[in-house]
Amino acid sequence: MQSLFISPPHIQSPRWFEAFPLALMLNDERELPANLTDSLVWVVLGDEFTFTHVAKWVAAGALVIALTAVEDSRQAKQALEVGANGYLHYLAAVSVLQQVGQVVEVGGLWLGVDLMRQLVFATAQILDPLSIHSSPPIHSNPPIHSSPQKNPLRLLSAREQDVAKAVVSGKSNKEVAKQLDITERTVKAHLSAAFEKLGVRDRLHLVLVLSRHQ
Repeated sequence: MQSLFISPPHIQSPRWFEAFPLALMLNDERELPANLTDSLVWVVLGDEFTFTHVAKWVAAGALVIALTAVEDSRQAKQALEVGANGYLHYLAAVSVLQQVGQVVEVGGLWLGVDLMRQLVFATAQILDPLSIHSSPPIHSNPPIHSSPQKNPLRLLSAREQDVAKAVVSGKSNKEVAKQLDITERTVKAHLSAAFEKLGVRDRLHLVLVLSRHQ
């Protein structure tokens, strides 16, 4: 997908181009292509570009990632409510920017660890995943039991449970690997298996699904 960074002239980061060498750097909404389908629009929120812009670009077919100078849970919630797929600091590291792009491209949501913790319940109405069986089944997995009392962790292997619990606590893949004395590649494999078994879309969705059983 084409990455488009739009921000006021006085707010820039060389990391954007390092992360996405083919990205376009824009300062004016009028410079955006007419067709935003298959575009990742990274926008620095502020006086020039607001939630109204985010909603308009989402409606035009873009996947929008909101960037900010100061991370704030209320601002993050508003960004998600108008359709943004990600929210993070505009000075995020190159590797983080690349990871965010990958997550959003496949339909996931991205929030920083601290904001994820804060927004677990605040975003419940946005995603409405607290009843796991509301998510469409993946492949041929049997549907999850509809009883609200059944802990979905029971569907996972012991190691998958360990990884899922660590992720829900807010740890990164690297931190989980260190805690469990396994490789990051193994963490990713267990996490992917857990996503599939639980029918969740991403880490935030997993947190929302499992949080009521903590």
